[in-house]
Amino acid sequence: MLTGCMTGEARRGRASRSATRRRCALIAGTDPSIRQLLRTVLEIGGFQVSEAASHAEVMGRLAAGDRLPQVIILDVLQPAFSGITTLTYLRRESHLAHLPVVVLTSFADPPEQQQFLQCGASAVITKPFSSQRLLNLVSQYATAH
Repeated sequence: MLTGCMTGEARRGRASRSATRRRCALIAGTDPSIRQLLRTVLEIGGFQVSEAASHAEVMGRLAAGDRLPQVIILDVLQPAFSGITTLTYLRRESHLAHLPVVVLTSFADPPEQQQFLQCGASAVITKPFSSQRLLNLVSQYATAH
C-alpha cells in the first residue's frame, strides 16, 4: 500500500514520467471495504491513491513531505473521527485550504449536505453512489487543482 502519492523512486529523487503525471488522491475513512471500493474506482481512473483510516493518519499523510494529493475523498460517517472535524481542520490550515475535498456521506437531506458545503466541502456525494459519477467529479477537481 502506498504511504503517499509518490512512488518510492520519486521520493528518492528519481521520479519516473508516469509518477509525475499521475493524478493523486487521498481516501480518508475508517471502513476498509469503502476505502477498497474507492481505491479500485480511482485506480481504474488513473489515480495514484493513498489511504488514511483516522484523523491522525490524514494529518500524517499530508505532513509526510510527499506531494500533496490533488483531491481528498472524505467519508464523514467515521466512528474513529469526525469527518467534519477533519474538513474544518483542512480549511483552517493555509497550506491545505486549497485542496478540493469531496465528502462521501449517507446523509441525503439537503440541510445536512449544505452543512458540509458550508464547512468547506468542494462537493458532496451520497451513498450509495455511482462509481462513474464519483470518478468524473474527482477527476474534475483533480484537473482543476
